[in-house]
Amino acid sequence: MAIQTRIQPRQTIQNIAYAVICLVLALWGWYDYSVKIPGKEVAFAEYTTAEKAKSTLEEKVRTTPLTADESAQYRTAIETLGKYKEKPAEPAAYDRPVQLWLYIVGCGVMGVPWFAWAQWRLSRSRYRLNDDGSFDCGAGSFAHDEVTGIDMDRWMAKSIAFVLLKDGRRIELDDFKYKGVEDIVAALAARFHPGQWTSDARPIGDPKSRDTKKAAEAAASAGTPDAPQG
Repeated sequence: MAIQTRIQPRQTIQNIAYAVICLVLALWGWYDYSVKIPGKEVAFAEYTTAEKAKSTLEEKVRTTPLTADESAQYRTAIETLGKYKEKPAEPAAYDRPVQLWLYIVGCGVMGVPWFAWAQWRLSRSRYRLNDDGSFDCGAGSFAHDEVTGIDMDRWMAKSIAFVLLKDGRRIELDDFKYKGVEDIVAALAARFHPGQWTSDARPIGDPKSRDTKKAAEAAASAGTPDAPQG
């Protein structure tokens, strides 16, 4: 029966989760950039203007009576300062650039499309090993005699193998990204490296291999005959 890969569920979950996180950060950055930081700037300017007016008028009244307009300005300054429990902090000069470039652009404009594209690219790639030994993938379809080997050097360390083609191309198979890669690798390993790899693409004798476990279970179930009673 042909072996067909599909996207690993964890890979889909990861891409969607990262895209959602980037979207949330982008919206947060937009809110800070467009609403929160401008509001802080207005509050700081309003407070400092009122504080300056109050100080100036209090200094003047020590030597010269205030006019009606100046008295009104003083009352307005007092009312303005009374709106705040403490002096508003002035936003740092880098606050808006950070929100713009890191969150709005970095996470929103670049991050969300990047993970959406990564998921789309995964969905467009499929690997299929047919019963006749031919191999289908995003790069094309290759007959049995066009598949010349499989490179297993990185398989045990990185879960990545390469299908070798007659024209010199190497097609990467990544077990982290696609479910079913293990079975394709095992089938090709049995074809090109007979007697070296198990049916679940592990070295012969590997204690984690299902073949090794089945052999141990079979030996245990066979048992050792009881010694005859004297």
